[in-house]
Amino acid sequence: MRRHCWSLLSLFLLILLAACASKTPSQSSSSHGPAGKPLDSNVAQQFPPPLSIVNQQVTPTPASHSSSSSPSSASSCIIYSNETTAVPAKNGTLAAPYGSAPVTSEAQQIAQQLFQLINSDRAACGLPPFAWNSTLASGALLHSWNMYHCGFSHTCPDGMTQCQRIANEGFAGQSDCGENIGEAGPYPTPWAGVASVQESMAHEAPGGWHRIHLFSTTLHLIGIGVYVAPNGYLWFTEDMVS
Repeated sequence: MRRHCWSLLSLFLLILLAACASKTPSQSSSSHGPAGKPLDSNVAQQFPPPLSIVNQQVTPTPASHSSSSSPSSASSCIIYSNETTAVPAKNGTLAAPYGSAPVTSEAQQIAQQLFQLINSDRAACGLPPFAWNSTLASGALLHSWNMYHCGFSHTCPDGMTQCQRIANEGFAGQSDCGENIGEAGPYPTPWAGVASVQESMAHEAPGGWHRIHLFSTTLHLIGIGVYVAPNGYLWFTEDMVS
């Protein structure tokens, strides 16, 4: 009886061993990924291909350079070739009810600086310079002195127009004439006042008579007269003929 029990136990152990041996490696726990999810057999094919980096050549944009050496102010230049007046000469002499105009070195220096500034503006517009005329300068100085007494006007002191006055100075045969007048209040320096007024005339709206005279091609001679008053005010006259 005891021998029979051992025989049954041995048979049971043999059956159990046979069952364990029949397990395949594909059934191991390594067949599951994290959190028990099966591994995807196409994972290796989902990695992106190696990057191909292209060496890009950057072409710099060339900087623009102007070949023109003209001053920037030339872009606003307007040249006037029309004759402004044609006034016949009138017999008479220059009116000087207040006496002769005083001559000072300061006023003469400002007149020369003004002459250079006017020609500099003309050169920037491609125009030839005005030529200085001492007869015109004397008449311009007298008119500035007269204006100091009788007011800011082309016709001060006796109502004679500027071209009639210029003709009486000895320019009766000229076909064209022009006159610019200016008055400047006290400035830090007398020249600063004159230069400010002068540049406002040179840059006034197209068609303004000051600008027409300054940038004319029919006016060639100029004379400038400046009077500096004791209170710091300045009067100046620019007379021009063809």
